[in-house]
Amino acid sequence: MVATDAATTPISYDLSKYAQLDKEWRARPNLFLNRYFEEYLYASAAAASKRKHGEIEEQQEPESNDKPAAEPVAKEWQYVRMSPNKLCVVGISKHHPLFLQQPEQEQDAASIVTKVVFADSVRDSVIVGKRKKQSLRVMPETKLCTVQTSDGKEYVVRAAIKGVLMEWNSRLEETPQLLSSHPEQAFVAIIKPPTDDNAKILSECVDSV
Repeated sequence: MVATDAATTPISYDLSKYAQLDKEWRARPNLFLNRYFEEYLYASAAAASKRKHGEIEEQQEPESNDKPAAEPVAKEWQYVRMSPNKLCVVGISKHHPLFLQQPEQEQDAASIVTKVVFADSVRDSVIVGKRKKQSLRVMPETKLCTVQTSDGKEYVVRAAIKGVLMEWNSRLEETPQLLSSHPEQAFVAIIKPPTDDNAKILSECVDSV
C-alpha cells in the first residue's frame, strides 16, 4: 500500500508483517471467548416434559421383567457466556443432544439441522436506542427460537436468564449450518441483565455438567 502526504511524498506501508497477528485467533476461534467470557450452562426445566417424541426425562423402573426401562433423555443444555460488563451471549451448548451423536453415526450437527425459526416476539422486538427501552424483556423460560432437524425433532432455545434482548442472530435462519460449521458465530441472542449481581443473573444456571 502506498499513501501520499500533504507534500505528495510517497509513503510505503508493508502490511505483510501484520498479517500473522490474528493467526492464533483464526486457528483457535474460541480462544477469545474462553479468555474474556465466563461460560455457564442452562437447561429448561419444562423442556423434557413438553417433548413431542415420547421421550422421558429420567429412567424409570420397568413394569415387568419383560419390559426394559426407557432410555433417559439428555437435557437440552444451552450456554450462557457472560462478559466482564455482564452482557450475556446465549447459544446451544456442546452438551445439547443436537451434538451428542451415536458412535456409529458419522453425520454432524450441520447435516441434520434443517431450519432455525425465531419467535415472533423476538422478530418484532424493537432493538433501537442506547438503553433499548422498547426491546423485548425476557425471562429464563422465554422462547427465542426453535431448531428443526432432518429426523423430525424440534428443540426450543430459551433466553436462560432475565434481561433485555440486545441482539438476535438472524444469520441462523439464513444458514442454520452455522450451528456446527462455525459455532463461534452461531450464538442465538445477546441479553443484557437488569443487575450486576452474578447470583441473580445466573440463578437458573450451573457451572458444569
